Amino acid sequence: MADDIQGEAQMPEKEPVQQEPVIKIFPRLSERELKEKINLLRQQLEQKERELKSIFKEISLYADNGDELKARRDGLNARVKELSIKAAELRKKRDETNARISELKSVRDGLKGRGKKFSEKIEGLKKTRDELNMTARGRLESLDKAYSDELNLFLTADIPLEHEINIFNRLIELSKRIGATKKANEVHAEISVEYSRAKEIYTDMDSLHAQIQTLAQESQNYHEEMIALYDEIDVTRKEADSFHSQLTEKYKGIAPLRKKINALKAEMPKLREELGVYLDQMKDLALVREEKKNEGKREKAKEKFNKNGRLSLDEFRILVEHDDIKL
Repeated sequence: MADDIQGEAQMPEKEPVQQEPVIKIFPRLSERELKEKINLLRQQLEQKERELKSIFKEISLYADNGDELKARRDGLNARVKELSIKAAELRKKRDETNARISELKSVRDGLKGRGKKFSEKIEGLKKTRDELNMTARGRLESLDKAYSDELNLFLTADIPLEHEINIFNRLIELSKRIGATKKANEVHAEISVEYSRAKEIYTDMDSLHAQIQTLAQESQNYHEEMIALYDEIDVTRKEADSFHSQLTEKYKGIAPLRKKINALKAEMPKLREELGVYLDQMKDLALVREEKKNEGKREKAKEKFNKNGRLSLDEFRILVEHDDIKL
């Protein structure tokens, strides 16, 4: 790449093509023609100057109104930028809040799963307890008393063997029922423990649910504020676009005026050049006329000087300028 650049730098530049200056030849005019031509050129220049002033005034009106439109457009665009920043901040807060809600829901779902396991375990324990209670068919105190009475009767009473066998069978049954009652009480105690543990989980779930609801409302508020800002942004941007369109139309109106200015600026130097040439011709005529006039005065002054030597200051000057008198 460096070699390419160096090669380009060493390439000889093309000599600009020099155009031969165009020499415009103006005709020699008589004094009357010169006066008419000079007056005509001056009138044309004055007319074009008036046109220029009128166009500049019209452009000025466009520019003044255009500055107002531009100021209003830029102000609205600045407002759009300001609102967009606020809307982006609200979007960020909403998304952060939603992310926090998602985290809390994940924790809550985990607790819900644990709570479900506790519920299932408690239901199983309840079923076991109920089955034991059906086996026990009485409270422990009542069963203990019945067992004690039967045992006392079995040990102390003098009863027939058949009656004794019946008491023994009742003792075995009461022993089973007492065991079932004790076991049911143990299961009931375990159920109470599991209820306490489950209650902690559901209390945590309720707390999480309350936090989620609060955050959800907060997220909704952020979302609604953001939507309101975006609605305002849309309205403001449309208004700014309207002013921009008006400004564009004004610039379109200025473009042809600028073309007229360029055309006038191109014509006026030519007119001034032509006027200058004819003014120079007029000066030349005036000089020739003055020269002829001075020549007549010179001859008269020479005659007066030769006759009596008395001259006016102007006559004396003319003779000195023409070396007719040596100082």
